[in-house]
Amino acid sequence: MYAGMLQQQANHSAQTSTKKPPFGLHLVEEKLNDFGEEQIGQLKKLMEEATKPKKQFNISDDTEHKN
Repeated sequence: MYAGMLQQQANHSAQTSTKKPPFGLHLVEEKLNDFGEEQIGQLKKLMEEATKPKKQFNISDDTEHKN
């Protein structure tokens, strides 16, 4: 069901908006209380990765290959 909901949100977003749409479902505090410490840690890592700004270019100082 969750995957279907995400697909619907993605389709709706592609058709209607140019700004960044919200995806997923709000997780209420009562549900968070049911999670174990490891699950909370995994959710935190997922949130951090999902909200990282995207890098367009990977520029490094590589003086070895300069002519």
